[in-house]
Amino acid sequence: MVGNLDIGKLVTITFLFLIGALFFGDKVMFWLDHKDDMPFSLSKIAYTKNDFNKMELNEQKEILAEIATICINKHHLDELSCSDTAYWLAHNLEEKGVDVDLAIDWMKPCSYACETGKFDQAVYEERNPLHDKSSKNSSKKTEGTKWIWER
Repeated sequence: MVGNLDIGKLVTITFLFLIGALFFGDKVMFWLDHKDDMPFSLSKIAYTKNDFNKMELNEQKEILAEIATICINKHHLDELSCSDTAYWLAHNLEEKGVDVDLAIDWMKPCSYACETGKFDQAVYEERNPLHDKSSKNSSKKTEGTKWIWER
């Protein structure tokens, strides 16, 4: 027996359900689609290119290796293409406050790591040769200013 459940109550429940689905349906579907996605987190981060270039070479390698690992894991867990993984990385870096130019620079090592399954420092140095030259020239001894007659 149904009891006191009449047509008015059924229409009201259906109407409230449709209104709820209209306003919150896309959020619920997005949550259902992405509830198992890998969360984004870095142990160490640089926010601008200048900050990144001021870091020691070992610190830079650690950050890039961690980014490569994140990209490889994201590619395999969420089954994204390598370019989608790189865009995912850039988007999440921007949300964390990283400069857009630095996020774009880190997309190439991410994509390369995704494709090959390993991190390669040369991919980043090819993209940012300025830092590589400055570290090589810093070990040279400077000659100082020469007088005209000493040349």
